[in-house]
Amino acid sequence: MKITKFVLAAAAICMLSAPALAEEGICTDVGAKKSIDEAKAVAVAAGYTDITKMDEEGGCYEAKGLNADGSKFEVYIHPTSLEIVKVKKEG
Repeated sequence: MKITKFVLAAAAICMLSAPALAEEGICTDVGAKKSIDEAKAVAVAAGYTDITKMDEEGGCYEAKGLNADGSKFEVYIHPTSLEIVKVKKEG
């Protein structure tokens, strides 16, 4: 019985994390897009203040830049909901 609960919990975690792991398709359910400036404001409000580039990548808005500690980041923002759907950090 305990093993079954563990397996079900592990399966649920895998299913919930799968969309976040997918490189493509995270911004496919796009309706009316918000502006790229609004997406930049979301990134700034989330603490990504040194943005050096904003563009579209794979259907998402993508913000690139440096954090306060000097490490590089890429933040992917859904163009309709303006939700941050993925963050890649380097260094």
